[in-house]
Amino acid sequence: MRYQRVAQRLGQRLFHAGAGVLLGGIALGVAMPASAACQIQAMRYDYPAQRLDQALQQFAHTSGCPVEVDDALAEEHQARALAGRFTPEAALIQLVRGSGLEVHLDNDHYRINQSDRERINDLVKTFRYRIESALDGDQLSQNDARALNTQLDAIEAQSDQLITEQGFLSAAEKASYERLFAWLEGRLAPGNL
Repeated sequence: MRYQRVAQRLGQRLFHAGAGVLLGGIALGVAMPASAACQIQAMRYDYPAQRLDQALQQFAHTSGCPVEVDDALAEEHQARALAGRFTPEAALIQLVRGSGLEVHLDNDHYRINQSDRERINDLVKTFRYRIESALDGDQLSQNDARALNTQLDAIEAQSDQLITEQGFLSAAEKASYERLFAWLEGRLAPGNL
């Protein structure tokens, strides 16, 4: 119920299986049948390619697992066809793969967003600004600035490719990017320029 209120404030929708409908507001107080609980075992899915919001509604109905997603993201993307036996997490990932969206699971709560991509892009922009400032202040050579910007280009391109291909960034991939950003932070620290 708390997620529904949060989703409403953020302009998001929560696809919920309880009534088999799209819930976009505060909790309606509808009792959920026991069979509507999120099933973690593999089950059969057979969905055609369709709009993402429609696929998410079907997914919530089939699996019993609610999914939180921003309205604008759901409306502008297509879901892939899905056929076979999948766990809910694997099914959801299959639906969004190729879209550039990310599936997140936090304490049995599914979210689809672009939070990892946005975080990485924000850090890349911040570091580009810091590189430019250091270059303007003659604290960094052109060659060093080019080398650092090349690193940022690679981070941006690789993370985008992984998110698009996989539908998520793994914990190991996130840790790798965090190490690269920590290295950049150290490289641009005032004592190292």
